[in-house]
Amino acid sequence: MSAGERAEYARLAERLRRVEQQVRSFKELHASELQLILDELADITREVEEVGGLGPPAPEAASDDPAASSPKRAKWLAEQERKQRPTSRRELLFGRGEDPPHT
Repeated sequence: MSAGERAEYARLAERLRRVEQQVRSFKELHASELQLILDELADITREVEEVGGLGPPAPEAASDDPAASSPKRAKWLAEQERKQRPTSRRELLFGRGEDPPHT
């Protein structure tokens, strides 16, 4: 493992410890907030596994669809992903910091 990989591993491990500490500190969280933390833990765990030697995830299969690399499709996919993400109370009240839709 190179020095850069060790540093990345240490960063991820520290990030994981902080999130775990938050979970222990706030045992009475609402279900939606707890789900956000669990999602973050899953993301960190995936990154740790990638850095720890399990390698990157398998690349996506090449598509014969000419629209697969379209900027409009990329924008649509990003919008779909954004819609799937959990929304915090702050985001519900103040928005996600995105530009308002043009009318």
